[in-house]
Amino acid sequence: MRVSFFWRLYIGCVALILLSTVTLGVWFERRARADMLSDLDASLRARLVLLQDIAASHWDKPASPELELRIQRLGIDGAARLTLVRADGVVIADSERDPVSIGNHRLRPEIEQALRTGEGWAERDSETVGRPYRYLARAVRVDGELAGFVRAAFPLDELEARISDLRVSATLTALVAASIAVVVALSFARRVSGPLSATAALAERVARGDYAGPTESVEGADEIARLSEAIATMNRQLEERLATKTADRNQVLAILGGMVEGVVAIDADERIVHINGVAARLLGADQAAVEGRRIWEITRVREVGDLLDHARRTGEPRSASCTLVPSVGALGAQVELELRASAIRHAPGERCGAVLVMHDVTELRRLESVRRDFVANVSHELKTPLTAIRGMVETMIDDPLMPTEMRARFLERVREQSLRLSALVTDLLSLAKLETQEGRGERVPIDLRALVRDGVARFGDVAARKRLTLVAELPEQDCAVQADEESLRQILDNLLDNACKYTPEGGRVWARVLRRPEELRIEVEDSGIGIEPALQARVFERFYRVDKARSRDLGGTGLGLSIVKHLANSLGGGVSLESTPGSGSIFRVHFPI
Repeated sequence: MRVSFFWRLYIGCVALILLSTVTLGVWFERRARADMLSDLDASLRARLVLLQDIAASHWDKPASPELELRIQRLGIDGAARLTLVRADGVVIADSERDPVSIGNHRLRPEIEQALRTGEGWAERDSETVGRPYRYLARAVRVDGELAGFVRAAFPLDELEARISDLRVSATLTALVAASIAVVVALSFARRVSGPLSATAALAERVARGDYAGPTESVEGADEIARLSEAIATMNRQLEERLATKTADRNQVLAILGGMVEGVVAIDADERIVHINGVAARLLGADQAAVEGRRIWEITRVREVGDLLDHARRTGEPRSASCTLVPSVGALGAQVELELRASAIRHAPGERCGAVLVMHDVTELRRLESVRRDFVANVSHELKTPLTAIRGMVETMIDDPLMPTEMRARFLERVREQSLRLSALVTDLLSLAKLETQEGRGERVPIDLRALVRDGVARFGDVAARKRLTLVAELPEQDCAVQADEESLRQILDNLLDNACKYTPEGGRVWARVLRRPEELRIEVEDSGIGIEPALQARVFERFYRVDKARSRDLGGTGLGLSIVKHLANSLGGGVSLESTPGSGSIFRVHFPI
């Protein structure tokens, strides 16, 4: 439970008053005791002087009644106990007891100290009388020889009684003074805590972000009034600055959140102060849970940590590239990143943080690779028929007497290579139109059954020449899709053409239309050579051939299945393949309902 400032101030004042009173009382008592003891020691020393004069001629004689009487009178006058002790510790005379009944005093502490230093004192209970005494003893020497000791003692219980009386009087006086001081402290605490409480309430409202309320100054002492005025001014300035910083922060966050690049910022202690969604996705981290953690706790990508550390330590920008490889069992392909780190400095000489920008160049690198492969493949595919045409034409030109039959064969080969070149250019133009979204016809409802029936009819002669059995398997229910008719015809023709080319003589080819609850499907199945599982994912790439030599002999361009894939995707569908080497293949085109 929190205690208010008023009570803390009031209790503090009361505690200070009580502490001061107790401290002053203790000091006063100790001072009084010290003064009383000092006066007592002075009185005892005076008694010792008188006692030493009285005993000057009696050190080597037995105690006489006259000596004992004088000592008793001197002790009664000074309210003290006086004792004469010979050098061997034997008591000669005592103001309160018979010397014969008193034991040897040679080992008394005050006597031993007086023997060593000339004077000794002690506070203890008397073994003879049984009361606490303060003893003062002095060694007496005659002609340089120790003659004996004179000792004076005062009962401490009488001294304590005097101190106790003094303590009671001082305590009563302190209680009266403390009561008056407590009342004054109550009034003081109220006068101080009231304005301070109002000022604290104003400061708390500002701390909560409530800048719209009244900020009038608080009445009170000059310092408190100045404090409240300063808080009111600070409130107005904070409101203006906060509005500006909030707008700037929202703008920066919107920019960082909308960037396609990943951004990570760390402070001087390598703790993450900001990470946008792209960077969190690339590094496989939870964006909401990584702020405040160190960068090496959320990623093991060495280049990321090295770049940030170098920029943070040296203040120099640095660039690098890296490849993110998915962990074992994780889905997805590797990601190529371009990294650039720069330092963040707030003031000269201050330790700096760093910011890292990650640009995903995976698609760019893939496109570069595709472009290189495409240029190389197109160059090779165009060069082959052109070289054949040029060789046969040059042969006919160099041999004008070539037999007519051989010339006809050469011309037929030139025609075949020209057709192959024309088919390659046509397929390339088709792919170019698909990728640029040009040449797409209007989408209308098309019955896939009629499409397949017409396609089987068109390839009937091709199948007959290879003695293939071409079968159409069609359902009874309607199988219409919204599509471009020319695109569908091109998809089916490419699949049927491939099936007929790669199916040996006497084989079978099936063209089917299947209706499923969530999709319509065109299937072209053959009993041909099939495709190895490791190669099935690449058959839809441009110019890729499972058997390159056989594909060229059959007149293929290597672009048919790539065109099928692009056309299916442009119609909102997809393609798939199921194949067993030596048993045939099934190509499927899926259209969502």
